[in-house]
Amino acid sequence: MFKKLILAPCAAVVLLSGCAPTGSSSFRDMSAAYRDVLESYANDNVLLNIVRSSKNMPVSFLDMPSVIGTGSVGVNAGIGGTVLSKAPSSVAGFFSADPTAGLSSFGPSVGLSVNSSFNFTQSSLDNSQFMTSFLSDIRPEVVASLTNNQVGPKSILYSLVIDTIELRDKNNVVISKFFNNPYLPNYGEFQKALYRLIEAGLSTEIVMEKLVVSAPMSADALNRNLVAAVAAQSQPGTMIMPIKTGGVTQYQVVRMMPSTRMCLNKQAEQNVLGQTFAESAFCNSEAVGILPKKALEPAAAEALRTAGVGKDSRLVIKLRSTRNVFDFLGTLVKLQNGDPARQIKVMNSDAIALNPSLINDTSSAIPLFIVNKDRSVGKSLTSVTYQNETYTVPSDSNSYTREVLTLLSQLLTLNKVPGSIPASPAVLIK
Repeated sequence: MFKKLILAPCAAVVLLSGCAPTGSSSFRDMSAAYRDVLESYANDNVLLNIVRSSKNMPVSFLDMPSVIGTGSVGVNAGIGGTVLSKAPSSVAGFFSADPTAGLSSFGPSVGLSVNSSFNFTQSSLDNSQFMTSFLSDIRPEVVASLTNNQVGPKSILYSLVIDTIELRDKNNVVISKFFNNPYLPNYGEFQKALYRLIEAGLSTEIVMEKLVVSAPMSADALNRNLVAAVAAQSQPGTMIMPIKTGGVTQYQVVRMMPSTRMCLNKQAEQNVLGQTFAESAFCNSEAVGILPKKALEPAAAEALRTAGVGKDSRLVIKLRSTRNVFDFLGTLVKLQNGDPARQIKVMNSDAIALNPSLINDTSSAIPLFIVNKDRSVGKSLTSVTYQNETYTVPSDSNSYTREVLTLLSQLLTLNKVPGSIPASPAVLIK
């Protein structure tokens, strides 16, 4: 009987130690589930606003700035049993079995409870800080950042962010203008012009721009303000430069500021178009862009040449705002689910650069973005319901949809300037 009493607590210890991994596994499972939910949350938010744009409705964005997880593990242990003794009222009699009633029995009892939960804050981005960036034209440095991630060919990114392409003569008179508007009957001309420019090495580079800080000063004036001049030069990028005004040497405080611009690769442009643009259109680094293997046939540059591009022409590219990118994708959703349905297809600019003859083979183009309305598509990337209509992004489509969603998510993140996410949550869900 004593052996049973001694072994019972040991059994409880063994059971408790065996249950410990259960609580740990539960927390890991919940953390993994949370990550999946957060990914779906972000994708649904993007798709919902594309659908809103397709219906010319206001867009609205939410964000989840913080998540707090809580958990507890409770353990209880005890010994219970049936005592059939000769004299239970005394210690000696308790351990003396009643021969007529059988042996006394003892057994351990163990309990384990695991509690875990997540609290998260959901904040609205409908504020001036976010909307100011959201409605402003995308900056070239943002395009440079998105280009560096190599999510897909440049034709995908540029199809999203470029609004218009202007060609101007040396007198700055507009020769021709290509609009990135799928509703226009000559939309194919914009795409051809874009492919030509990508072949010509269209890219971004960082240049230093001179910002004038002071008015021109004579040598005497500079000496009189020497202390201030020295203090100014201690600032990063600030220097005193000599300038000629009316044949007289004067001095001016300037600051060199880095700036990002879009440009062409000179060698690639010569191969594609025969150097039709002014020197200012070319990147300072000849390593920018992908050079075609050989010069194109004269007819290959028809989209630009027929527009009247001549020697020393200027290239002006206007970028969209992030809001306009959503409007563009909303247009694609409207077109592909309209009557008759029409899909906007894009060619792989990387493949064209390696084989220029592909530019005339439209069979190699695939849809830029696919969203099905009220149609079962099997497995989906994301799906939302808006105004009693269900919109679904298929996961197995032969398109650039995944690349577009990735670029759009990164573009939204770059719009979240400090202060755009409120410190206090708009909605607290527990």
